[in-house]
Amino acid sequence: MSQHTSKLLGLMALYVFIGVGGTLFPDTPSFASGEQHKTTSTQEKPSVASSPPSSQPQHPGTPNTALDKKGQEELAELRQKPDEFRTLVTGVQIFLGRFGYGVGPYSGTLDPSTKQALKAYQEKTGLSQTGDLDFLTLKHLTADDRLLNRVVPFLPSQTFHDQEWGQWVEVQGSWMLKEGNTDDVLQTSRITCMREFKRCIDSTASLVNDNVPYLKVHTHVYDIQEWDDAKIVSAPYDGEACAVSILRIARNPTLVTRFVSLQGKPGPCMKVQAEDRQYILEDGPKIYEILRMQKAEAIQQILQITK
Repeated sequence: MSQHTSKLLGLMALYVFIGVGGTLFPDTPSFASGEQHKTTSTQEKPSVASSPPSSQPQHPGTPNTALDKKGQEELAELRQKPDEFRTLVTGVQIFLGRFGYGVGPYSGTLDPSTKQALKAYQEKTGLSQTGDLDFLTLKHLTADDRLLNRVVPFLPSQTFHDQEWGQWVEVQGSWMLKEGNTDDVLQTSRITCMREFKRCIDSTASLVNDNVPYLKVHTHVYDIQEWDDAKIVSAPYDGEACAVSILRIARNPTLVTRFVSLQGKPGPCMKVQAEDRQYILEDGPKIYEILRMQKAEAIQQILQITK
């Protein structure tokens, strides 16, 4: 890899980081991994438990003055460094070309064709049509590119084994946030409850759709507080970062729910907003199909296609 290419990738990675969840946009810990990103790059809207999250990014209509001012200041400083700014502009040209705005060859200069492409992109995304590179435009470009790179994996089927309900139960599925869904973190769990030991073991694989998607595997052990013919309910579990959760397994109709209370407190959790969430264990293939369709629709909105 050439020095110029390494520099380009490094600088664009920095601005992707700033634009979609880095130091300017603190993360909110997830209910299971402690690292679920609640960023401006994912649209959050109310939905029923059976509906997966939307993949369309939600671009901020009203800028956060302090954060955007900081971004603008950093971008202004970068303009005073010709080599680095040229590298950044090259990355922007690559994004615009990928989105179908006809930019190329990638010169690293804000030439007339690049300014026209920026103006067309700004018009389509509802930004001020300046034809220049500002922080909000850069943030939108990186959010759209992140969406195009989003991984939609095929998730395992839902299972519910309760033939030996009085002794043990095993369930499997993918977690869905009942309202305000986000697909930045996709999680599949297998939960085994053993009455003799009064515990439920939750083994979870998490796909984190970060700048570079990565997989995490973790295990949580819930103490059982209640087990009767209709349901299993765990005691509150506080082994997760900034959260306390309760697991509930209902037999008829079959429903697995995780209730999570996010808690802000001194230390790493200081910036966490206190709120309650409810997650449902759903069927993986159903989630996959709807996510795949939603991503396809979102991509159509991003790409500039000549009819």
